[in-house]
Amino acid sequence: MNCPYCGAENAPGHRFCINCGEPLPEETRQGTPLLVSEGGPPPVRVEMPPAPARIGQMGADGTAAMNIWGPFAGYGTRGRHVAWLLNDLGERAEALRDAITRRFERRGIPNARVQQVKLTGRGIGVEQRPFYLIQRGIATVGLYIARFGRDLYISQVTYAQGPLNTLRVLVVALMVLFELYFLFGYTSALAGAMGGSFFGGPDTEALLPLLCCVGPLGYLNSLALGLLALFSLYKFLTEKDPLAFLRTPPNEFEQDDIIALEKSVEQTVREALDVIGIDSKLMPPAAEYGIKRRLI
Repeated sequence: MNCPYCGAENAPGHRFCINCGEPLPEETRQGTPLLVSEGGPPPVRVEMPPAPARIGQMGADGTAAMNIWGPFAGYGTRGRHVAWLLNDLGERAEALRDAITRRFERRGIPNARVQQVKLTGRGIGVEQRPFYLIQRGIATVGLYIARFGRDLYISQVTYAQGPLNTLRVLVVALMVLFELYFLFGYTSALAGAMGGSFFGGPDTEALLPLLCCVGPLGYLNSLALGLLALFSLYKFLTEKDPLAFLRTPPNEFEQDDIIALEKSVEQTVREALDVIGIDSKLMPPAAEYGIKRRLI
C-alpha cells in the first residue's frame, strides 16, 4: 500500500508512513489507497545539523577536556526526568532517531525550536552526549536516545527558566539608585548639614535625618546589594544564570505550556516507534507532568 502523502510503500498495519511520518488513514491501512487534495498545510522544517552515522552505547559519544557548567546550565530549573528501556531493541536506535527527526518536521510544534546538540557534563575529562533540544517559551525539553547493551534507552528531561518578576526588578532598580545617592550624594549632603546654618552652627534639622535614617539605610542597602552580587556570581558559576534571584516559578498558564510541550515530545517519540514497527505501548505515558516547586 502506498502513502497518500508521499507515495512511499508501507506494510499493512502501520499507523504512520515510514518515509514522511504522516498518519495513514484507516482505508490506507486496510489496503485501499486514498487521494489527497492539493493545498494542504506544508510540512514544518526543523533546522538540524547532520546527525552522526550511528548511535553508540550510552556514554560512548566522546569527551571534553573541561567544563565548569552542567549539561543543562542556563536552561533553568530541572523538572520532570523520565526514561524508558526497550528490551532487545538497541539495533533500532538509528531508525528511531531518523523517524523522530521526520516527525518533528511534520508535527510543527508552534513557536518551538528543535535542534540536535552535543551537551557536555561538568568536570575535567567529562563525556558528551547528543540530545534533541526542544525549546518553547521558558521551557526546554531534552530528548536522549542511546543503546544500553542490547536494549534501547530513551530519556526525556524538562527544564524551565522562570520569567523575571517585575516587582523584584523594580526593587533592585530602586536599591541601585539609592546606592548611587548614598555613594555620591549622601556625603555632600552630610557635609552641608555639618557646615552649619546661616548663623554658623550645624543644621540639626537636616543632620539628624541624615545620621539616623539615611546613613543606616545606606549601609544596609550596600550590604544587601553586596550579598545579591555574591549570589549572582554563585548562580552564574553553578547554573549560568546570574539573574536567578529575579526569577519566579512558572504560573498556571506557563505550567500548561510546559505540559503541552512535554506531551508533544513524548507523543512524537511514540509515533516514531510506530513508524519503525515497534509497539508504542512499550513506552507508556509518564505519571506526572510539569514543573513542581522544590524546597531545596
